[in-house]
Amino acid sequence: MTMDWGELASIHLHPGREKRVAQGHRWVFSNEIQEPLGGIEPGSWVRVHSSKGALLGSGYINPRSLIAVRLVCIPGEKPSVDLLRERLIKAAAFRARKLYPDSSCCRLVFGESDGLPGLIVDRYGDILVYQIGTLGMSRIEDTLKELLVDLFAPRALVYRHDTPVRHLEGLELCKGIAHGVLPEEIWVDMDGIQQKLNPLGGQKTGFYLDQRDNRKALRRWAPGARMLDVFCYHGGWSLAAGASGAVEVLGVDDSSEAVEQAGLNAARNQMDHRCRFQVGEAFQFLRTLPRNAFDLIVLDPPAFAKTKSALPEAMKGYTDLNRRAMLALEPGGILVTCSCSYHLSEELFRKVLLQAGQASGRGLRLLEARGQAPDHPILLSMPETQYLKCCILQVI
Repeated sequence: MTMDWGELASIHLHPGREKRVAQGHRWVFSNEIQEPLGGIEPGSWVRVHSSKGALLGSGYINPRSLIAVRLVCIPGEKPSVDLLRERLIKAAAFRARKLYPDSSCCRLVFGESDGLPGLIVDRYGDILVYQIGTLGMSRIEDTLKELLVDLFAPRALVYRHDTPVRHLEGLELCKGIAHGVLPEEIWVDMDGIQQKLNPLGGQKTGFYLDQRDNRKALRRWAPGARMLDVFCYHGGWSLAAGASGAVEVLGVDDSSEAVEQAGLNAARNQMDHRCRFQVGEAFQFLRTLPRNAFDLIVLDPPAFAKTKSALPEAMKGYTDLNRRAMLALEPGGILVTCSCSYHLSEELFRKVLLQAGQASGRGLRLLEARGQAPDHPILLSMPETQYLKCCILQVI
């Protein structure tokens, strides 16, 4: 397995722009670069230097993107197949030894946090699903596919290149099978619960792995509860509650396909007697609920603020959503509420929740403040790697 990385061009940052990169941030923005970028081939690799010539690292460049360079190598490292192999091995070993030693499902690679910007790899038993979101990674995709097959010997290797962020990199949206054959029906064990997987048709790569530890945390509050699961998707939260002793669980989602799949998952786990699901639009459904209808409510909506400009309107949506859920809870009830909008910071999310509590006339006690699962590790030097907020609140 060989790869010609070519002769690396050099770029220099404007004075004062190297501090963030020197502290470990992995992105260089186009307005931080001194040289005109018109003559540099998109997707090629470059060395990044400070204004005084100090080497800061190397990575791949896309002059057409606001994020012009994504750094892969620190000073002293060179791009190579061996480097990619080492990063993949280390990422997988960390998950297997330290995070989920008893599970065959995890996020194997989380982009910049694992030194492989633009690449996500999820493992579901003997099936791997990968996603490439950048031009630089797409140019070495054949090498990455060979490495994934060689290192992990998957029954099937699926690519999910259908994230809209690819448009910003000039890449097409597509998905398919890169290697092997997918079984007609796939069931995986996710922390003791059987889940049907559709790697080519489900959201993300087929499952929301980032909420896995938060679903475990829910189990403390589920015994004996009447629970509502809003934006239930395939029923991950509902089944976690049902397996932990919730007496009645209702899941609501606006997708009929998702609701059908959630019902199949409940039946597979012999929980269809306590977990039921129905199609419904979240805000409209919450408006119909009487006060004090549930002991436990989970809100796990899609991102309301996909851009910074959408944040003010998104905050109104989050406030109204949580206000209505608080009104539907028994005094002393538990609200598990989430946001996966990166642009809504943890501080702003708590502000939203406080406003929702004030508008509903309910007091709030924060019992747990949680985030994404540890197989989605956060680089402290790079706030963009932190996106998921999960608050467990008591409504008083």
